[in-house]
Amino acid sequence: MTARPSGQAVRRVGPVVPPLDVAAVPGPERAAAAAALATLAETARRHLDDPDLFHRPRFRTAVHSRHVARVPGNQVTGLIAGAAEQRAAAGLLAVASVRAEVREHPGRRPCFTPDALCELHEMIVAGDPSIPATGGFRRTTARITWADGRVFTIAVAPGRELRDHMERWHRWAERTTAPALDAAAFGMARLITVHPFPDGNGRTARLLAQCDLVAAGLLPGLLLDLEGWTHAHRLAADEALVAAAQGRPVPWAALFARMVTETCRHRTATILRFSTLLAAAAGRYGDDPAARAVLRRLRGTPAVSADWLRERIPYDPGPALARLAADGVLTPHPRLPGALVHAPSLAVLDEPWAPEAPV
Repeated sequence: MTARPSGQAVRRVGPVVPPLDVAAVPGPERAAAAAALATLAETARRHLDDPDLFHRPRFRTAVHSRHVARVPGNQVTGLIAGAAEQRAAAGLLAVASVRAEVREHPGRRPCFTPDALCELHEMIVAGDPSIPATGGFRRTTARITWADGRVFTIAVAPGRELRDHMERWHRWAERTTAPALDAAAFGMARLITVHPFPDGNGRTARLLAQCDLVAAGLLPGLLLDLEGWTHAHRLAADEALVAAAQGRPVPWAALFARMVTETCRHRTATILRFSTLLAAAAGRYGDDPAARAVLRRLRGTPAVSADWLRERIPYDPGPALARLAADGVLTPHPRLPGALVHAPSLAVLDEPWAPEAPV
């Protein structure tokens, strides 16, 4: 949902307030999500050296023209690309902090405090030319305009009321006994319907939902493109959130489970394609263990360089990189001098979620 001012008649949306033991995901959807998560975890274990490798910069699909009107046209693309990189870095920092807390306090559910969440949100939106604010809780009433023209206002008022709701959100997150899938679903729904920030609420909430699944041991890393799935199902997601806010949690729980299932299946397929491409490239160099070692390292990084490889493979990387570049297997990174990429597998890394093609 995107906050926008509007003169239309509005409906009020209150915050989702789930019970501590909420378990609203229907049985079939729960089973499908559990199976998809397990398959993805095993596929990532077998084929990736970094479980966060597919957490890639995502360009915003909609740019608020009123906010970028004064930005020179030749700078907009660069700013958007930089903002996407910053968002990816913020996600990696968030999941690293979650893993650290799990190690330090096993058995305790990691939770961001309201202040820590503000800091994370500031990193997520930093440098985005479509967002005029720099982060922090909103100071005005939020209105939401759907694609079909319906307009909603967030019931939680800015100021003390919003801060109280964020503190309740945090206490619920610390104390919930809900199954992990439900806890992730309703932590996300509650955050979006409190709508604490002027913009970027959905992106922040989707990141935290993945972090919840990682903390629960259901997801090995930030592998899911929840952003792409939500963009393709915007109206259904918003309607399910409104239903949850009205006291009907099942539609949202079922939709969240479906979101997890479909993005898991997509990522499982892309990891297998990614691994096949690297294996095929390595198969060309049966006589060159150094070249194979270089390509093997791409299971954990999108790009390699001689300096980076020297401490990671038991060979001088220079000759191998020169051979791979001469053969066209590796090509220069578009923005990092000295770095090389395997373009076919990099394209798979950057591939967003898309609906499965009909058989």
